[in-house]
Amino acid sequence: MPVRQKISVTSSLDGSEQPSFLIFPPGFDTNGDSLPLVVSLHTWSADLESDNQDLEAAVAEKGWLYLWPNFRGANNHPEALGSDLVRRDIIDAVAWVQEAYPVDRDRIYLTGDSGGGHMTMLMVGRHPDVWAAASAWVGISDLAAWHVKHAEGKFGENMRDALGGAPDDSEEIAARYRERSPLMHLANAKDVALDIAAGIRDGHTGSVPFRHSLEA
Repeated sequence: MPVRQKISVTSSLDGSEQPSFLIFPPGFDTNGDSLPLVVSLHTWSADLESDNQDLEAAVAEKGWLYLWPNFRGANNHPEALGSDLVRRDIIDAVAWVQEAYPVDRDRIYLTGDSGGGHMTMLMVGRHPDVWAAASAWVGISDLAAWHVKHAEGKFGENMRDALGGAPDDSEEIAARYRERSPLMHLANAKDVALDIAAGIRDGHTGSVPFRHSLEA
């Protein structure tokens, strides 16, 4: 069975202790060969206490390491939603695992869906040198456009709480929406093997229209 370990990583930006789960494959040997690392990012309203058990099991079956970082939890407060702190939490957690365990630094992979897809695309755009490959499922690529769709609902309220208002309230706030939208940074990821996926019904029966994946 895979072994779960809760780790605490000191943020290199604000000095706070940030939690992650690190999952080891069965029979993991700290003195063995370097292993690939899969970093999986939680969804928009989730946090460390949610999980992706199917992916976790698949990674363990391959004998790889699996990292599930919290990155400031749900996207409903200023420290979250693609902030500098959030991006640094993920980078710091990866660096912590690399320092503590045998990780193949040429095989660090990233994935997430919905809000995790948003962060996957944002991370490969802002930090392309870290990742060998990434897979973003039904991710949000343009936060201002997503706010238009959800202005009257929970997700719109979340964005306003995290970014200080609606994108048309001021140019300063609009700039925050742009800065944290993957579309603004994906050109930097041209050398990363990046899979962008969505279902044809996404946006019709889910919260993220597939146009976000097409435009990305």
